[in-house]
Amino acid sequence: MHRILFQIGQFPIYSYGFFLGVAFLVGIYYASRRAPGYGVAPDAVVEVSVLCIFGAIIGSRLVFVLLNWDIYRDNLIHIFLIREGGLTFYGGIFGAIFLAIPYIIYKKYSLPALFDICTPAIALGYSIARIGCFLNGCCYGRVCPYTTFPLGVHFPSLEGWRYPTQIYAVGYSLLIFFLLLKMEKKKVFLGELFFDYLWMYGIARFLIEYLREEPFSMWGIMTVAQFACILIIPTTLFLQEILRRHAIQKSQRHS
Repeated sequence: MHRILFQIGQFPIYSYGFFLGVAFLVGIYYASRRAPGYGVAPDAVVEVSVLCIFGAIIGSRLVFVLLNWDIYRDNLIHIFLIREGGLTFYGGIFGAIFLAIPYIIYKKYSLPALFDICTPAIALGYSIARIGCFLNGCCYGRVCPYTTFPLGVHFPSLEGWRYPTQIYAVGYSLLIFFLLLKMEKKKVFLGELFFDYLWMYGIARFLIEYLREEPFSMWGIMTVAQFACILIIPTTLFLQEILRRHAIQKSQRHS
């Protein structure tokens, strides 16, 4: 589509990297604005967010490379060309958590509060990042019978018309963002928004995978991402229910 968004002199600005950067900046800004409502200093959110960015990039890239090792095995230098695309969301989430938690514990910040603060920002940032995917021409959908946007779109480097799954991802991520803001008013325990996000994203991602150009490599019936969703959705709902019951019982004891 438009892999190079614009140029500054002889330096090309790639659409994927540009929108990924915008997503991080918007996410950090929005999360820092939410922080005072949870009694957390905005500077604390910025500190943790910077660590999360590095962890998310490393984790998401690492998982993507491992899942597509046949592509990178003979082209190791391409592992570091993130501007070309190739990040996995769940890898990014776990990478960010893995890198940030030791710092959060060291600084004695409230991890559940940070989850609630940052989760809507993650959904908002994800929707922005997917615009970069669309312009970059990655994460595209399967061949479809439709020849009008938004049902179908033609990518110059690909044959036929494709489902613009990147745009669908923008849509469902924005929907999740607004649902999280509504759920925030009814949450039972601190940190619950993060659990809400995981299972909502999991459901959306599971469904959208049927339209993405991804191999059904798990027993020939599902993609790797769908398999991950099947593991994460029930686990998340189970843990959330346990924490909700604990919070309700605790509240009743103190009432």
